[in-house]
Amino acid sequence: MKRYTVTIVGMGPRGLSVLERIAAIAGSRQLLLDIVLVEPGECGPGVHSPRQPRHLLINTVASQVTMFPAAGAVQHAPLCATPSLTAWARQSGYRRFGDAYHRIEGGAEITEADYLPRSMLGEYLAWAYQQVAAALPAGVTLTHHRLRATDLWPQQGGRTAIELESGFIFHTDFVFLTTGHGRNLPSDLDASLARFARDHARYNSRLAFVRHVYPLDQLDRLGPEARVAIQGLGLSAHDVIAELTVGRGGSFVRLPGGQGLPGLRYQRSGREPKLTLCSRNCLPYAARGINQKGLDGRHHPHYFTPDAVEALRRMALATRGSRQLDFDRDLLPLLKREMAWVYRNTLARTGALPANARPAEHAASAAALVPDPLTFVPDADDEALIDSLLFPLQERQFANLDAFRGFFVDWLRADLQEARLGNVDSATKAATDVLRDVRATLQAAIEHGGLTPASHRKFLNVYHPAINRVAFGPPLRRNEELLALLDAGVIELVSGPNCVVETDENDATYVLSTKFADGTERRPVDVLVVARLDGFFPETDESLLIRNVLKRGLVRPYYNGVFHPGGIEIDDASQPLNLQGEPARNIWALGYPVEGCHYYTHALPRPLLRSRQVLDADRCVTAMFAQMADYPRRNPGRAAATALAPAVNDATHVIL
Repeated sequence: MKRYTVTIVGMGPRGLSVLERIAAIAGSRQLLLDIVLVEPGECGPGVHSPRQPRHLLINTVASQVTMFPAAGAVQHAPLCATPSLTAWARQSGYRRFGDAYHRIEGGAEITEADYLPRSMLGEYLAWAYQQVAAALPAGVTLTHHRLRATDLWPQQGGRTAIELESGFIFHTDFVFLTTGHGRNLPSDLDASLARFARDHARYNSRLAFVRHVYPLDQLDRLGPEARVAIQGLGLSAHDVIAELTVGRGGSFVRLPGGQGLPGLRYQRSGREPKLTLCSRNCLPYAARGINQKGLDGRHHPHYFTPDAVEALRRMALATRGSRQLDFDRDLLPLLKREMAWVYRNTLARTGALPANARPAEHAASAAALVPDPLTFVPDADDEALIDSLLFPLQERQFANLDAFRGFFVDWLRADLQEARLGNVDSATKAATDVLRDVRATLQAAIEHGGLTPASHRKFLNVYHPAINRVAFGPPLRRNEELLALLDAGVIELVSGPNCVVETDENDATYVLSTKFADGTERRPVDVLVVARLDGFFPETDESLLIRNVLKRGLVRPYYNGVFHPGGIEIDDASQPLNLQGEPARNIWALGYPVEGCHYYTHALPRPLLRSRQVLDADRCVTAMFAQMADYPRRNPGRAAATALAPAVNDATHVIL
């Protein structure tokens, strides 16, 4: 029986799913395999390091996170135990002590509603890797090269050569590219802002430009006297805020509920810098509603369904000669109808108005609001309400900075009130949670050129940020903390929507400039921290591997017509296309490298559900095994890697 070599480049969660599927299918086939893992760090966690600070949280309840297939979702069951993150944490002895988690006696049991630290997610992923590795069947070897891959190219006979950063080269039969998040080369604006900091630091010792916030310990050099602008109000911004407050010794104290809502008070340590927030909208992500849907509960759509999308494609082909859709014209009406029905139905069921309702809204009785899904059509008020949820700043103008500050705080408080009601009992949170529940249909509608190029561009620039902001925000505690920090004066809003970053040569500072109706507000800051992750754009990615395979023409950037949303191009089987448009028969790419051709590739699997990450890995690994019976090989051998250069010293070998 032949031995085959399979290489996984990048061993974060996507690579881990591939390894788990290889183990499960190899166990049923009794194949002889040499598995090679190329990962400079620990296998499993990826960007979720177990050693990161405990005050950094995941933004999904831990009970809805797993690394394993749901029962019945795949043909070949896992070979090891398959607990969710919550179940693993309990089994590992973790207990909750207030807002902290420790492996000691006492405390309270972790609940299904807990948002756990990302360091615990990293531990879980590392544990999952160890379990999968230990469960590999006899006849399978595992080699981990703790280095980066820098190049790969095809060999005669169908194999692929892979070069590591040490110069070590080995051959493999199959390759899975699961390299995860990367970084882009600096844009012209980035380079200009960084150059300003370098050139003027002699005049202002606090001056700094932080383009990439991870790892967060680089923020340690920012002193308490620095005025720090955090650019972005999403999940990365909350990490930066936590690092510069709780990470500096500050703490939050829970206030008792009285006539108002319960909340937090921040106690300063005195080591916090002076913080402010800025972004295009200068509006925070909406808080996640308390989960009332359990592990697998979700809204089952009436209108935004796969069948409805397919019917639209057939109509587009018949009328316009193309199956591509326009999101605004074709899909958005269905999505709004779905959200509006859920909103109206929730109001009818609960008999309550939302915290942000306007006096004239929904004046009819709750009984009159009961919608029949067969005949329901949103009226103008429904349409306006859904627009206000997606785009709270639409058609709003602010006289001055104080007016915007008032709106910001009022919006934040109203959103928190809705989040506390939950994602079933709050009409607002139930409606916006629809966007999470129909994500698979949205992916299918967008991917592989499902939208026209112009519509695809607008969707990613306009609707994708809005969807992220209203449906994929932080735990509500994070926005409670934001309010407390505003109340304590640790964070002060000094800019508003459409803020522009300028530089002041005379004072050696950055300047946040915002136009209001009464005039322009300009405020100096010493440090600009860019709190957002880079998208994957192959032609500007820092990775030497990506640059080399692009030069070789083995992959090409994905284009939908003239629009490049990011990522490399793959076919329906997830195999990269070369410059000639031909798929690589023995290479698959999954996750962030294909974000562009695919959409929303970074969501982790959920227990009890047929999750995209698992199904993609299973499909690709099954296709690989289908090739093995007749796949051409040259000089087959037993070694995990055929070296063309001296063996590296830091490869870890585990023979199972």
